[in-house]
Amino acid sequence: YRKDIWSKFVKAVKEYELIKENDKIMIMGHTNPDIDAIGSALGIYRIAKTLEKEAKIVANVETPSIKDLYESIKDQYQEVFISSETALAQVDSGTLIIVVDTHKKTYVESPELLTKTNKIVIIDHHRRSADFIENATLMFQEVYASSAAELVTELLQYATQKVDLKTIEAESLYAGIMMDTKNFTFKTGVRTFEAAAYLRRCGVDIIRVKKWFQSDLESFNKIADIVKRAEIVNDTIAISINKEKTKDASIVCAKAADELLTISDITASFVLGYMEDKRICISGRSIGDINVQVILEKLRRRRTYYPCRSTSRRNDNGRSKTRTNNKNK
Repeated sequence: YRKDIWSKFVKAVKEYELIKENDKIMIMGHTNPDIDAIGSALGIYRIAKTLEKEAKIVANVETPSIKDLYESIKDQYQEVFISSETALAQVDSGTLIIVVDTHKKTYVESPELLTKTNKIVIIDHHRRSADFIENATLMFQEVYASSAAELVTELLQYATQKVDLKTIEAESLYAGIMMDTKNFTFKTGVRTFEAAAYLRRCGVDIIRVKKWFQSDLESFNKIADIVKRAEIVNDTIAISINKEKTKDASIVCAKAADELLTISDITASFVLGYMEDKRICISGRSIGDINVQVILEKLRRRRTYYPCRSTSRRNDNGRSKTRTNNKNK
C-alpha cells in the first residue's frame, strides 16, 4: 500500500520533470526550525545526493531548538546548510524547492524563495490551512502521519532507487519522530513504529538522540518556575506565563506546556511568553478531547479587534503553537 503511494509520488516527480540534469535542489522547512524539520531536510538531502544532484538546506542553524543536533552534524554538513540570503543569491528558475514540515507560505524559512521558481514540492503532515503555498507543483500532505520525518523515512524505504542513509541522518530522522510523538506516546500508529524500526536498522544510537533533547539547568529551572505559577481552570486546564523576555521563549513555553500535561487530571495546557522582539508566543498542548488548535485559531481570528498579526503552527490534533505580534503590549 505505502509502496504504491510513494511510487506514484516518485513517478510524478519524473513526469513533471521536476529534476533535470544540472538542476539545483534547495530544501527548507519552517522558520525557527525544529528537529523534525532538520531531520526531514537531511533525509531529502540524502535522496538528492543519491540522484547525484547538487542540494542545499536553507535553515537558520542558530535556532536554539536545534543547537545540540547541529553541533553533532556541523563538521559533516557545514557546507550543506545555507542562509536565506545565500539561497536567494543562488536560486534560479530551474531550481527545485522542496518544503518539509510546513505548507504555509508565510511560515517557511524564506517566503521570497518561493517566488523565484515554479518547481515546488511539499511534504507535510499538518492539516491544511488557508495560508497554503498555492503554486506548489506537487504536494504530499498526510495528516495522519506523526511527523514529516516519518513521511520522509517512508519515501526513503519505498523510493525506486536504493538510498544509503548515513547513521547521523537516520538519527536525525528518528529524533524528528521522537519529538513530534513525545517519545512515541502521542499520535503514533503502525506506520510510525515501522519507520522507527527501519531507522534503527540504519544504526541509530538512541543515547545520542536522547542527549539532543536534554535541557541545561537554567532552562530546567525556568520551566519549573512556569509550572509552579500555573493556575488550574475548570479542574483540567493548566495556564501559566513565562515572564522572562528571551530569544528562546517559545521553546521554554513549549517544554513547560508539555511538563504541565504530566500533572494528574490535566488534559490541556497553555503557556504564554514574551519574545525579545515584543511578540507574544503561546504554546498549547492537549491529551484529551480539548482541541487546542481550534482555541488558538480563534485567538488568531480576533486580530481584527486589536493591532496584531498571528500565525499558528499545528503539530497534531493536540499540539499547536501560535505566535502573536502585539506592539501595544
